[in-house]
Amino acid sequence: MIFSLGNLVESLAGVLRAGYPDYPVYDSPMQQGTGLPCFFIFFMPSTIEGHIGDRYMRDLGVDIVFVQQRNIVGGNILIHEVAEYLDEVLELIPYSDGSGQTALIRTYERRWQEEDMELHYQFHIRKRVELPKDITLMQKLEGDIYVKEK
Repeated sequence: MIFSLGNLVESLAGVLRAGYPDYPVYDSPMQQGTGLPCFFIFFMPSTIEGHIGDRYMRDLGVDIVFVQQRNIVGGNILIHEVAEYLDEVLELIPYSDGSGQTALIRTYERRWQEEDMELHYQFHIRKRVELPKDITLMQKLEGDIYVKEK
């Protein structure tokens, strides 16, 4: 299975759409045309650590931001409902790379906070990944053989 940031964003968007099908999910800020309420998926500072062979440990910080109209009646109630939903569904994320296979990815250090009438739901994903090897094995060797005489 191939692990990529794009596939992770799509997998997270699928989780959000399952609970809130009428709320758009964006992966980058938009200046105009943003339908509210909505979700944004951002990556926070992340680290990568080399391991033996071509393996790496990726620690990805993720911030799911829920945005709604400002100063609406019951706005805090909706933020709390979304936070509870995310608490329930984001412990194990169903991840798909588009091949039809699905794997569960565990999240770590989940926390949420309200900031300026927005919900920031933050967590980390820690995955050991291996770089793909594009090895072309030699099929045939041709050439001249030179033997040095003494």
